[in-house]
Amino acid sequence: MIAFRQNVPTIGRKKTLENQIMNQKSRNALYAGLGTVFAVMLANPAIAYAGTWSNEGGPNQWKYYTDDNTSAADGWYWIDGDQDGLEECYYFDKNGFMMADTRTPDGFQVNSDGFWTVSGQVQKRETPVQDLPTGLHEQEGGLIYRDEGGELAANAWRSSDGSWYYFDAAGHAVKGWQSIDGYKFYFDENACTLVQNLEGILSAQSFQIVVDRARCQVTVYAPDDGNGYIIPYRTFICSPGKENSQTPTGTFKTTRKYRWHALVESTYGQYCTRLGNTNILFHSVPGKTTSIHNITAEEYNKLGAPASHGCIRMTVADCKWIYDHCPSGTVVTVGDNLPAPFDRPEAEKIPEGQDWGSYGIRRSDKLFTKRDLTLAGPFCISTASIA
Repeated sequence: MIAFRQNVPTIGRKKTLENQIMNQKSRNALYAGLGTVFAVMLANPAIAYAGTWSNEGGPNQWKYYTDDNTSAADGWYWIDGDQDGLEECYYFDKNGFMMADTRTPDGFQVNSDGFWTVSGQVQKRETPVQDLPTGLHEQEGGLIYRDEGGELAANAWRSSDGSWYYFDAAGHAVKGWQSIDGYKFYFDENACTLVQNLEGILSAQSFQIVVDRARCQVTVYAPDDGNGYIIPYRTFICSPGKENSQTPTGTFKTTRKYRWHALVESTYGQYCTRLGNTNILFHSVPGKTTSIHNITAEEYNKLGAPASHGCIRMTVADCKWIYDHCPSGTVVTVGDNLPAPFDRPEAEKIPEGQDWGSYGIRRSDKLFTKRDLTLAGPFCISTASIA
């Protein structure tokens, strides 16, 4: 990550930076006078390099190496040390050491950080857009994100390495509780990443559920005091009804619950929760018997696509979560292409023909424990659901 070079306290700690090197013509222009120098230095297009700072002996014994491992030496260099889009100008002596708190051989002042100053003011110029690093970066003040072309993400979501971030008006990644787009989200206090499972972070006594048939996704919301159910709490992968037996849309309330329930075609589901007075249930991937070993790879691998006769299929662990945490009377909304504040989890596919006997695992209370789950693979739970 990037930070101010002067904040690096120990010898040998490196900084990856973006810089621009002044050409010889610009360096010669320094001798023409401060006004001319300032104009030339700011206007000169220069050559772009990526580089690394290295402390080689003690305070102010700094060298700067370009991307071809050549040491900057004998002249002025523009370097955007904190990647804030503004470059400072440094002078390196003939041995490659940065000059600091002195006058340079051509008669200009640099401060204790090595910045070129005029009447005590650090001289800066905008980093050319093509030289700004893109993607997620750290600078003084927090994480930032630059899009292709150098634009700073502000009041916007961005994804990096599978995690979501939100950047405020100043372009800094937010953390903690944040109200965004009508929802209340929680971002990790250290990494600034969006947390998409709030168990262990927020204790809630009631929930509302949204089922998106098009996305094959179930999202659970928690209440925010008097503001309604606006806190995305958890999300699950599911399989709603097939084209000829679609899950009905609308708003329902949960009613009865069943540890096991008979389904169509002589199959059974676990941890079932009924929607209103309909025949629609949240239930596990069906099996042929009332045994916890009843799920086949063929049926499990349909998760994430319409597959049922109208019910909402889920992993055993996921429908058990609804069974345990959502009492009768919980509001359930079913529709298509509804707002999706969380990513849909994915269920790991099981090799066809794989059976329970090959695992030989210990089971507890007719349901896999977390230890069992790590041994058993994904028969009962999607990988994204393991907290």
